[in-house]
Amino acid sequence: MNHSRQITTLRAAAVISSTIIGIGILSFPRYMADAGGSSAPLVAFTGVLISFFSFWLLAALCRRFPKESLFVFSRRLIGRPLAMFFTLIIWLIFIMLTGLTARQFGDVATSVLFNKTPIEATVILMLLICQLSARRNIIKFSYIHFFYLPLIIGPVIITILISMRDVDLLNLQPVLTAPSASFWRGAIEASYLFQSSFIITLLVPFMQLPKQAVRAGAIGIFAAGAVYLLIVIASVGMFGVEETKLLIYPTLETARSAVVGDGFLERLDALFIVIWVISVFTTIYTTYYIAAYLLQNLLAFRDQRMTSSVLLPLVFAIAMLPKNVFETYTWTLLLGKMSMILMVGYPALLWAVYGVRRFRKKVLP
Repeated sequence: MNHSRQITTLRAAAVISSTIIGIGILSFPRYMADAGGSSAPLVAFTGVLISFFSFWLLAALCRRFPKESLFVFSRRLIGRPLAMFFTLIIWLIFIMLTGLTARQFGDVATSVLFNKTPIEATVILMLLICQLSARRNIIKFSYIHFFYLPLIIGPVIITILISMRDVDLLNLQPVLTAPSASFWRGAIEASYLFQSSFIITLLVPFMQLPKQAVRAGAIGIFAAGAVYLLIVIASVGMFGVEETKLLIYPTLETARSAVVGDGFLERLDALFIVIWVISVFTTIYTTYYIAAYLLQNLLAFRDQRMTSSVLLPLVFAIAMLPKNVFETYTWTLLLGKMSMILMVGYPALLWAVYGVRRFRKKVLP
């Protein structure tokens, strides 16, 4: 047995799933209701399908090079200068994504949990935990995600199912509406939450069965997608479309409304917030780890321990750049659009070069 290949398909799926469930879970129903009205669940489901398509392009390519990461085999496909250029662009995207996600966490934490704590303290504490965790190797990285995933999904699912008792099905009708520009815009924005599934490019060389990279992604993406879908159904079904649009954090309000046994157990929002903090940690941990790994790759360091330390002040500075919540959201959406173009376009380019080279080998003597 190759001891470097210790990541099972299930553990790879757990990494992807716990990475996707994160910062957007609190406000996700509001954006879906705004985009699709009563068809909000359908908008969310379409977003999951779009994200899986972009993931398939990437994972199906990576499993053809089971011993190498994307940043190694891309040099042989398109040449070292061009491969390094795309690696640099991807690194910039993930370092920006890490900073903006940390800032969103700080905004929510200071408004919901720590009203008197400076946002700088909240953000630097989260980043410091991620920086120390990012010094671990990829095997320990996967174990950390595998450990936290049940703690994230279990309480979230239980809280949502309890909330389902108060869902009015009339609020979810009509289920199907003619897809409009707003519908597709919402579906594409929903797919932004799944872009961190890019972590599969680091996992494949360490998977016991790299050929099952797509299967691992399918399990991870659709499990996380089911959680997001249930949250949208519960929020819109409970509050209705118009009220959901007005709530800043509809998921938190849904958890706050959940009561067990006529008041025997209430205020589940406190438990939900604890779970949310853990889920945000796993999300930022992954994007931070990818950024540290890419910088190590660009600088040809032995491992990512040094680069994870170098990144900390830079990520913190990025997190402090937006002036307010609205600016953070605007920057995040812009970054999501840019990264979606890259996450689809770059694997498509590599697929094209790979296909041409295979064709030439067959037709040339």
